[in-house]
Amino acid sequence: MKAYSLDLRQRIVAYVRNGGGKTEAARRFNVGRDTVYRFLKADTANALAPKTSWGHWRKLDPQRLERHMRHNPDTTLAEMKDDFKVSTSCLWKALKKMKYTLKKSHRIPRAGRA
Repeated sequence: MKAYSLDLRQRIVAYVRNGGGKTEAARRFNVGRDTVYRFLKADTANALAPKTSWGHWRKLDPQRLERHMRHNPDTTLAEMKDDFKVSTSCLWKALKKMKYTLKKSHRIPRAGRA
């Protein structure tokens, strides 16, 4: 989701400061009422500008994962899950972004013919 522009934030704050209601500002500018309150609070702290960066690795450090894959190429997702303290789906998505492919192995021996 993209952040609201600084211009819109300033117009909402100016509307309320000039006597407009918070609920009416939310309706007029098509934002949530909590958003209006958040903008007013941010304005009093001189922090009305939107964040410049939204994306980053939260729990999983890509450099650490890359080092782990170089030193332990045969490790399974289940083993890595315990080392990195994240879910297997989180690991799989990160490895996919890093262009690693799935290595299949058959752990169950195949049934012999009678």
